Amino acid sequence: MTAVAVWSAADLERRVIGALDFAAAVVSDFGETGYADAVRPALGFGPEKVVAEAAMLAYVAHDVSASKALRDRVDALARRLEPLVRSPRALADMALNPDQVFRRTVPHVLLTVLGHRDDAFDDFAGHQCARVLSHAVDQPATVLAERRWITGVWGRQLPTVGDAESGTVLTHPFDLLVGSREDPYGLTHLLFYLTNFGRAATAEVGRHHDAILTDVEALVIRYLDHGDYDLVGELLMAWPLLRQEWSPVAAFAFRVLAHVEDEVGVLPCGNVDSERLATLAGAERTRYARAASYHTALVMGFLCAVGLRGDSAPPAVLVGPEYPDDAWQTLRSMIEDHRGDWLPVFDRCGEAEKRTMAPMLCGLVITQALRQQNFAAIHEALDAARRFALAPHPLQTAATDLLRALGAAMDVGARYDIET
Repeated sequence: MTAVAVWSAADLERRVIGALDFAAAVVSDFGETGYADAVRPALGFGPEKVVAEAAMLAYVAHDVSASKALRDRVDALARRLEPLVRSPRALADMALNPDQVFRRTVPHVLLTVLGHRDDAFDDFAGHQCARVLSHAVDQPATVLAERRWITGVWGRQLPTVGDAESGTVLTHPFDLLVGSREDPYGLTHLLFYLTNFGRAATAEVGRHHDAILTDVEALVIRYLDHGDYDLVGELLMAWPLLRQEWSPVAAFAFRVLAHVEDEVGVLPCGNVDSERLATLAGAERTRYARAASYHTALVMGFLCAVGLRGDSAPPAVLVGPEYPDDAWQTLRSMIEDHRGDWLPVFDRCGEAEKRTMAPMLCGLVITQALRQQNFAAIHEALDAARRFALAPHPLQTAATDLLRALGAAMDVGARYDIET
């Protein structure tokens, strides 16, 4: 196999350092008080959330590079987090609220791994976690996976956490006709915990890696179309976490995220109200922008950090089977002038890359048609996939299933009409 040029390690490290710096600023802003949004209360969050995510970024980034600059950033962030992670408020929360014990314990354990110990806090957290694990639970698979992961990282003698991945997207195909964002997030977090953020090279995750990544790729296409960079970034971590070669679609999506981050200065999310932002100034403007975008910015840091681990960097060029020019041109014409950031990035691709990306364009046409319930466009996309002999894809299967179900429903409905 011909070697494929990969993304510059120096550039990936630059992005990780930027995310660590951003995390430090966000912790300074929200690490004690959290954030309350009077206009959209749902966008508010408590201080423990940003503290935990910053600690996790430091944990993921701490051993991916020998760079002194990166190590110094990790250590500085950990020191900033220590008094917030092991605060009187955290201790009271762990004593009074069993459902908060692990949420408060995770960042403590991660700081301990980074060399920032507190034995008294550790003993108290261990006692409280053992108590939680000794009682009956009815928790989602992601919660159980997180508990199993953190107890493994911690190394304390604690009651065993049960295996709950059976019946999840790691053991069954993903239903792409379901539009909820919760299931994709569940998939990404299960992969985080089962692979220990890419450190467990042979992690058992249920289905074959190729089958899981095929579903993940379909989700990348969906949320790239939506401009949901938070979720796209988490999904793209699947390739380096599973130590698998990046697909052309995944490599293209990373190119889009890097382009957007470079254009904006930080990877943006969909929560920012540009009109509201324009009315704000000074510290109030900065605070709102950071609160709305911090998670997506940190996700880019996670993604670049795991891309630095081993041979996991995304390809710098898109290499794969090439289809005829009229394949990508036909599918590109169906998309017309989509407003997403991915379209100008695609239009700048070389001709060989465009020929490789024909199946992705087909997936984007299907995604848009499913969202709009444009059944004629679905038919047209599936017909193009057959005519150009595109590789089978879960989005094509989902679209076919939908049309068949709709046809069967119409047949049943027609029978009822006749009988009445």
